[in-house]
Parts: sequence; C-alpha cells; structure tokens
Amino acid sequence: MLVLGGSGVIGSAVCLCFAENGWNVGVQYHARRQSADAIIHKIERLGRTSRAFQADMSETRQIHTLFDQVQIVWSELDAIVWAAGSTVNRLTVRITPAEWERMLNVNLTGLFLCLQRGLRLMSEQRGGAVTVVSSLSSSMGGTGQTAYAACKAGALGLVKSAARELGKTNIRVNAVFPGWHQSPLTGDALPDPDQLHAHVLERTPSLNNVADFIYRLTTARDISGQVYNLDNRIH
Repeated sequence: MLVLGGSGVIGSAVCLCFAENGWNVGVQYHARRQSADAIIHKIERLGRTSRAFQADMSETRQIHTLFDQVQIVWSELDAIVWAAGSTVNRLTVRITPAEWERMLNVNLTGLFLCLQRGLRLMSEQRGGAVTVVSSLSSSMGGTGQTAYAACKAGALGLVKSAARELGKTNIRVNAVFPGWHQSPLTGDALPDPDQLHAHVLERTPSLNNVADFIYRLTTARDISGQVYNLDNRIH
C-alpha cells in the first residue's frame, strides 16, 4: 500500500498502523526525507517491507514518476491513503493568484493525478481502496481558509464521483475528516484546550484512533463513497 504524505504527522501514524497489521508500506514525501526514513525504520522493525518515494504533489511529471517507481517495487497496489497537503492562512481579499494556484495544484490537482494513476492500477486488478484525508473546513469553511476549504470541498466531489464510477470494479473510495492534530500544516492554528467548546467532547481526536479508523475504513470491503467526520464537532 502507498501513503501519500507518509512523512507527515497523520501519514506517519497511518503507515505504522498498516505495518502493524501486516502490510508493506510505501512512504511518499516531498522534502522531509529524514521523517520518511524514520518511519521506514519503524516499519522495518515490525518485519514489513517499506520504501520511500520522493515527489512534489504539485508537479505532474513527478507524480507519474512516483507511480512508475511504485510499480517497479510492487506489481500490485491494493490501497492508497492520501494524507498529503499544503495550506496558507490568508483572507480571501489578500490571497495572491500564485498562492491560490499552488494550493489547487497540491491539494486538488495533485490528488486527482494520484487517484487517476492509482485507480487505473486497481481497475486492472479488479479491486482496491483509496482513503482521502480531507478536512471539516470543506463543509464549514473558515476565516483565512478560502483556498484550503475550496480545495477540500473539491476533493469530496472527486471522491464521491470516483466511487460511483469504480464501484463495479470493486474499488472503494472514501474520505475522512481527521480533526485537529499538531503538525507543520496546522502551525499556530491549533486551538488551545480552553477553546474547544465546539467539540462536544471538549477534546480533539487521538492520532492513534484516527489512524486506526483510516486502516479499518480502507480495509472494509463494503463501504464506498462515504465521508466520515472523526472529529466531535457537529456541522
């Protein structure tokens, strides 16, 4: 299986969860090679095979090269988890065209290209699963989140359409909202413990629980076209 964004906080947890359940794991990274190497070392200590694959998710050619390399290592690809992403916290009237384009290229076009290549492989195999890590901002929006929320909303349309198209080939496509987790992506936006009133449990979700849910959803053979909110905010 392949985790896109596998060197990140959520991606790393997903990589480990799959490895703990007996899977060989490909770890895609962009610039964080040390983080990718660290998670690969942990996977290999579990007795599983792991490989690092470098690619910028905003570059079409690099994405195609990534999947070519994956096919050389593994002849079949049973599962993909998209945990890659980029964000910029900028008000609508202040976001630049370059920032908008970069966000679309990484978070939406990059996702589309990866799904296109991965789903073609799975169609040939007559089965597989894709789980997309999205965001609650796709349905709620947020101050300074114009570009990010727009990309994530687009991703949900992509997930549901792909699920409809590929169900006949036994390919499942789903999405999750993972909630808040401290990472370079969230930066200073993570709310303080006393600011969690919108969460009915007054806490953010556990990273391990999120990774475990993603594993169970990806391996569930009868679920497709669904979006799961793993946070405890009601929207």
